[in-house]
Amino acid sequence: MIVLHRFPLSHYSEKGRALLEFKKLPFRIEEHQLGLPQLGIYRMSGQRKVPVIEDDGRSVADSTAIALYLEERYPEPRLLPADAAERKDVLELEAHLDRHMGSYAPVVWFDWLVRERPEEVPRLLELEVWGLGSGLLGAAAVRRLMRLGGARRIVKKSEERTRKLLAELCARLEKAPYLCGDAPTLADLAAVGLAYHLEIPKTRQLGIPDWEGMGVPGFADAPEYARFFEWRRDFYAKHLA
Repeated sequence: MIVLHRFPLSHYSEKGRALLEFKKLPFRIEEHQLGLPQLGIYRMSGQRKVPVIEDDGRSVADSTAIALYLEERYPEPRLLPADAAERKDVLELEAHLDRHMGSYAPVVWFDWLVRERPEEVPRLLELEVWGLGSGLLGAAAVRRLMRLGGARRIVKKSEERTRKLLAELCARLEKAPYLCGDAPTLADLAAVGLAYHLEIPKTRQLGIPDWEGMGVPGFADAPEYARFFEWRRDFYAKHLA
């Protein structure tokens, strides 16, 4: 059985989980935390990031590398088109999503969580960061840091880039049922997984189960992005557990 190593609230880990679910492969999840426990990930894969999968004695790190590995070893259902031009479009969009959705959407969510639901921050830190105990001291420090001018500039940039990307995805979905045509591809799995923080999916194996369905106001409930989020909810219902 494949083992998926993840941080409980990692959007890249959710992309990795979505890949395994879409391929209908049996797997189990092993949870990790930031800090000292990352040494175990390093010993296994030679780096400290997640997701990492273990499959038949082999370790594969990075969600894109995992996707390519699964496509080669478990080719059905396909994630990449056979046509070279179509495959190039899928891989370019997936890389674009990794760079932009992967970088900016979590910042948008974290800023909202710190400002509007500060009581949840200790739970987040306790789950994700090794050695924080109740997470109360860490949460207080985070709230102060997020008020600094540099942090506010990063948040503003992240909001702008996320809105632009959501508009691009909505435009694609107006033309076809999936982001790159008539069938699901790796680009779709990247989009649904990396938007994890904008609206926590209704699915199993959540790090904090009562956060299911929690969305960032002004994004997940915005009329201008309704096409994407409705499509994403439907994608989870049809293709992912």
